[in-house]
Amino acid sequence: MNQHDSRACHRCFRDKVLVDFIRREGKRSWCDWCGARNVYVVPISVLGDIFREAASVYGPGDWDDESISFRLQEDWEIFSDRIEEANDDLMQKMTVAILKAGLDPKELFDHPDYEGGFRREDLWLEEHWDQMAESFLSGKASSVVGSGLAGTTGHAFPDQMEVAFEDLATIYEPGEVLYRARIHKDRYRKDMFRLDEMGAPPPDRTLDGRANRAGQPVFYLASDADTALCEVRAWKGAAVALADIEIKRRLLIVDLLKIETVESPFFDDLLAWRLQLTGLFYRLAEELSQPVMVHEEKDLYRSTQYLCDCIKKAGYDGVTFPSAMGKGFNIVAFNPRAAEPVDMKYVRVDEMWPHFRDFGKYEDIYEEGPYQYLFQRT
Repeated sequence: MNQHDSRACHRCFRDKVLVDFIRREGKRSWCDWCGARNVYVVPISVLGDIFREAASVYGPGDWDDESISFRLQEDWEIFSDRIEEANDDLMQKMTVAILKAGLDPKELFDHPDYEGGFRREDLWLEEHWDQMAESFLSGKASSVVGSGLAGTTGHAFPDQMEVAFEDLATIYEPGEVLYRARIHKDRYRKDMFRLDEMGAPPPDRTLDGRANRAGQPVFYLASDADTALCEVRAWKGAAVALADIEIKRRLLIVDLLKIETVESPFFDDLLAWRLQLTGLFYRLAEELSQPVMVHEEKDLYRSTQYLCDCIKKAGYDGVTFPSAMGKGFNIVAFNPRAAEPVDMKYVRVDEMWPHFRDFGKYEDIYEEGPYQYLFQRT
């Protein structure tokens, strides 16, 4: 088989976008790679550009790094079982043949050695985000989401972020009900909390949080009563005030629960950017979900505080993010007056059912890898 003139069929691949493309553009014949008959085939030169674009999100590594075919298959499951499980390293041979297809010998010098090792690109967007967050929140920068990333990423960073926010936008209408819980910790207070005490705290009692800085109150809310109780980490026997919080005006919210992974690396001009942005949003959503601990350094909140500043500046009223404590989710309304308590009751926590697993021998005590940059200062 002359690999340069070979044909690949839709049965060689598992990626739906690629399979649909071959079915649409191909002709019925036999496949030079998997041997299937009466299948849709295309010359591999047709696949060259789209495979090279997909491979561009990886960087050339050392020879002991993984092959490009392994990277593509592990991350995207591009190839079908008949190619992946074939003898003679067929998957790698096919991948290299496609990546070189349509290129003349001189053009090959402008591309990586596809037969060498490859590595995943660093999550540079997270690194730059942390740098900008630290600079802005420490008072060294003059604007939220400046042009600092534009030259580095090749994209207009503010515009791209606003487009990403639009994709994640959702609306909460007046009348929708959310929840807030508050533990009755003062043993000397015999009367119950009043309804007007179940709103957001006043500025002089507002501490640093994941979505706000000290003195800047926001309204932290939960999607359901159980999650609200979990979020305040009530102990067995605790008396807890549980309030229904009603939305008073239409809210445009950035919903980090709507983050979607990139399903296919093909036909996406912004593939590298989308991968970086998705990675950043997943990390920030996870950070927002982590409970605030009284002993934590305020620096740990900078990346998420900066995100909330960016979302607010883009014209949104709040952000939705997962709960690390309950089965529901949380919402932060930037304007505390956008919602108000309309009803409340006291509950007592009867039982707690912790779930646990054995601790790994080499497991970090705190899984806070995203924060490590804060502790690497000289």
